[in-house]
Amino acid sequence: MSRPTPRRGYHHGDLPAVLVREGVALLAETGVAGFSVAKVAARAGVSSAAPYRHFADRDALLAACAAAILADLTGVLARAAEQAGPDPVERLAATAGAYARYVLGHRAGIDLIYSHDFGAPYRETVHERSRRFMDVLMALAADALPAGTPWADVAEFVYVHVSAAHGYAMLLVNGTRPPQDVEAHAARAAAAARDHLTGHLARLRG
Repeated sequence: MSRPTPRRGYHHGDLPAVLVREGVALLAETGVAGFSVAKVAARAGVSSAAPYRHFADRDALLAACAAAILADLTGVLARAAEQAGPDPVERLAATAGAYARYVLGHRAGIDLIYSHDFGAPYRETVHERSRRFMDVLMALAADALPAGTPWADVAEFVYVHVSAAHGYAMLLVNGTRPPQDVEAHAARAAAAARDHLTGHLARLRG
């Protein structure tokens, strides 16, 4: 009698990571509304009960997916800033382009990050990753703005910066057609961020 083929999720011994990866992929396709533990399990090639050995419920798996998406996005923004060179304005502008590129290219869990109400047991997992995401942008904005800018003003600037990049990308994501040229849209987002920052600096100097 032949041995059964091992399930894909167990093959490499890291089922939680597989479930998170497949959960992120499912979110990119269906959003939060179409997300279920059973669907993720099917994608991972395991039984519908297997995920509950690692995640207590749907929200626990969603929180792990949100944390993974935020960690990935934070890394993307940090690398974009590094690759932009030493100019603080260009470094911050590059994050807007990278943000738009990520949303348009992945479409993974953006509604989850911003609108899902996680229960108390899992809220801190997501908030910790959110803080790291904001820390990167706050540091870049503080470098680009005049020395001594109050931290609250830096935070307000970052809020507008992220809102503009997010809104621009989401308008395209939610359109009737997928964007044909992601790089062109990312360049426009970066240009808008650059204009916002240089205009803000000019007003402060004037």
